[in-house]
Amino acid sequence: MDQQAQTLLTTLKRSSAASDAKLTQLNNLKSDIKHHRVPDSAQPIIFECLRVALTQQASSTLATAAFTTLGHLLKRLKIQDPDGSAIVQHAPKLFPALQERLGDLRENHRNAASQAFADAWHFCAQDVEHIIRDEVIPGANVRAKDTAMHWVVRMNRDEALPFKSFVPLMVANLEDHDGAVRDSAKSALVDLFRNAPDRAKADLKKQLNLHGVRTGIASQILTQIDSDKASAPAIDMSQS
Repeated sequence: MDQQAQTLLTTLKRSSAASDAKLTQLNNLKSDIKHHRVPDSAQPIIFECLRVALTQQASSTLATAAFTTLGHLLKRLKIQDPDGSAIVQHAPKLFPALQERLGDLRENHRNAASQAFADAWHFCAQDVEHIIRDEVIPGANVRAKDTAMHWVVRMNRDEALPFKSFVPLMVANLEDHDGAVRDSAKSALVDLFRNAPDRAKADLKKQLNLHGVRTGIASQILTQIDSDKASAPAIDMSQS
């Protein structure tokens, strides 16, 4: 697998190589990863292959294949080492490329990048949360901001991710110049606080005031939360 990965890396880096050749070699590597152990010596080369593939804009099919290969690679490495030592060591090299893809024009690539961060979070939680919270949510890319805010909602729902530290950044987006960002922030905050207790809702009110969120927007959010809470039990997953 070492030689196979090295050959793929050489092909990916060669600008004159045909996209079909890159895709064929990547799919062959993906098949081997699905069915065979990934040697320690091949792991850094494979991660570098995926990084290069994800940063190439010429072929959306190649990027899609890179995402699916990454999913299989992470699964394989977790089987080989439940502690995820290899993932901790190598996955962060992909984070800049994944972060870029959170704002991709293609929804399927945004979703795939979001899933990759969700998978990596189990082993690199601090790094992933920093990227989502401190770089993407307050960033300039509208699509990435939307993807990141709903990543928090999903991770809180599926993995009980504490969301308190994300709230100030989301609240700030309620006054973003882009209407789509404002709508995404509203939706995400309502989803996060839908089953939150009064203490958490009080913290949200403070943040709305601190950020000078317009009364109409703040009232709409709080009213929606109160309406949803009336039919659901309070479960505090904001910081547990």
